Amino acid sequence: MRLQRFLAQAGISSRRKAETLIASGAVRVNGVVVSTLGSTVGSHDRVEVEGRRVVADTPTYRLLLKPRACLATLVKDGKRPTLARYVRDAEPGLRVVAPLDFPAEGVVLLTNDGALAQAMTKSGKVPMTYHLKLQGIVGDDDVERLQRGWRWEGRAIKPASVARLAVTEKNTWVEMVVSEARPRALKGAGDVIRHSLLKISRVRLGGLSFEGLAMGGWRDLTKAEAADLRRRAGVE
Repeated sequence: MRLQRFLAQAGISSRRKAETLIASGAVRVNGVVVSTLGSTVGSHDRVEVEGRRVVADTPTYRLLLKPRACLATLVKDGKRPTLARYVRDAEPGLRVVAPLDFPAEGVVLLTNDGALAQAMTKSGKVPMTYHLKLQGIVGDDDVERLQRGWRWEGRAIKPASVARLAVTEKNTWVEMVVSEARPRALKGAGDVIRHSLLKISRVRLGGLSFEGLAMGGWRDLTKAEAADLRRRAGVE
């Protein structure tokens, strides 16, 4: 296994940052500094980063249904609730991928697979399904406008599909499938059609659904689900 992949699988960093660590001389294999990219390690090699031994355990892949009014972090805040309330004794290196904002709810991924975390953050390849509550009546022209996309912080946002789910006297629920891990970018959807975005719920992450999970509940992915998510993200 390539050394940078080993470090990423161990949850030390993304593969790209692992390359930086190697090049800087911070990594030792069997007591010898290894600074050449492309170096490989085996199951019996001793790997250390800045003097601390690293062991690449089997990565953890966990789907969690984040409640509203909860910080999407595994670190305790002291003032506001966090996901640490629901995931106790978290595995080393476990991080929240595609985190949702404090008021939003929906599925998030917890993993210590650094390569997957990096890919899902940067690639924009994994489709995510959101249910958006918009103020007012969203008409056919509005749906068509959303389908054309918009820009957020200099980046183009282009949904794969947009459809109305339900309409009340005051609000409209819209389902949007878009490869966008930043929920705040969806606020641009309301801005572009001049309807305030009142609520964000992520109901699917790639091929993974919230079904069967209570708020704050979680489950580990099967090997097939983890492999599918890595494939969608473009991870080797």
